[in-house]
Amino acid sequence: MQKASDLFIKNIKNLPIWVKQVITKEINEEISNKLNEFSQLVETDNLFQYMCPKLTFKGKQELQERAQKYSEGYYIFMQDILDNNNMFEITIKNHWTFADTAKIFVRLMELEYVQIPDQTENSNIAVALFIAGKIKTGEFLKRIGKINVLQLEQAIRYQKELMEEGRHIKMASILIKLGFISDKGLDSLLLLKEEAKRHMSCELGITSLKYDAPQDQQDLITRMQKEVARLENENLIMKKRLKKLLNIND
Repeated sequence: MQKASDLFIKNIKNLPIWVKQVITKEINEEISNKLNEFSQLVETDNLFQYMCPKLTFKGKQELQERAQKYSEGYYIFMQDILDNNNMFEITIKNHWTFADTAKIFVRLMELEYVQIPDQTENSNIAVALFIAGKIKTGEFLKRIGKINVLQLEQAIRYQKELMEEGRHIKMASILIKLGFISDKGLDSLLLLKEEAKRHMSCELGITSLKYDAPQDQQDLITRMQKEVARLENENLIMKKRLKKLLNIND
């Protein structure tokens, strides 16, 4: 059975090359603008989305016996990683948000049901913990190397002093005040966390449609081809009328 993520990528790859050129340029510019202060989070070879954790012996036993009676999502996740699915596939396949996937992963890691590959970058785990709400902004920035331990301790002390004065200021604002991150950097962090909560809505296209009888799929394809031909013909007629109206010669 073809993976949902493969179908999604396949439909993108089937676009004409001139369309993909535009998409690539627009996407690269958007990512660069929105996450330019966190380049380590956009390195394509080390994305959390590509990570494939493994079930431990304890995890395999719980998946088989379901002794702890966790919610179904936990067992779906464990079965998916047993099937060697990565985080992107798990999220797409189950129609979860990326935050849902991160929360389940972190919890199963805490329970020692899953283990991460040895070569996994620390930033991947930091992203999962941050999106899942397990670590706050300061700790996240420290884990990805954006600030160091001394800077974080300085920010914590400053926050504590302000709280003693009755002033409650979020850590992110303190980090900006101390010059450790910029306003744009904060916007990037908020975007990273908020967009992880969004459900991904995408049409996988006709290649994702499954039928009991191959003829049913072929009938649909034929109808769609006829409709496309009809629309193209109407478009051609409209062009001819417009040229005639504007007195344009080919």
